[in-house]
Amino acid sequence: MRLRAIRLAEFRRFAQTLEIVDLQPGLNLFTGPNEAGKSTVAAAVRAAFLERYKTSKVADFAPRGLAGARPAVELEFEVGDTTYRLSKAFLHKARCELLIDGTQRLEGEAAEDALAQLLGFEFPGKGQSRPEHAGVPGLLWIQQGDSQSRAPMQHAGSHLRDALQRVSGELAAGDGDRLLQK
Repeated sequence: MRLRAIRLAEFRRFAQTLEIVDLQPGLNLFTGPNEAGKSTVAAAVRAAFLERYKTSKVADFAPRGLAGARPAVELEFEVGDTTYRLSKAFLHKARCELLIDGTQRLEGEAAEDALAQLLGFEFPGKGQSRPEHAGVPGLLWIQQGDSQSRAPMQHAGSHLRDALQRVSGELAAGDGDRLLQK
């Protein structure tokens, strides 16, 4: 997956719109002094991918003192040769939209379910997502202060085992050459 653009509005410290576009392939660094909003950007990206848009457990996404805030995140990204635009708004008038290659549009839970299937994680039935829902992407979502935790590895283990069993099953079925070629 390659993230191409990030847009935030009314999200924590960003009462106004923040736009980060033209992200390059490879590593993109966000630098700045304390309280500049680096962790807020990371939290917004994580929320867009891993939190249900209808959850009410995200009141801390709203900027302080902004009544009726509607924290919103829009991400443009690629997976393989396919481009996606994910838009989520939380709290008031919550919504979710996933646009695939500019032609297919999914909304609400259908958009979230397609996203989870695409990236290999699951959403919680209720409340905020927890490490056990993040699957393999959870290996990449290490939050500030959690770098020593082994929980993401433990929770991703079952997803990795399932993937390896599928691969080994395909190899055992005699179709391994095709798989290795891919």
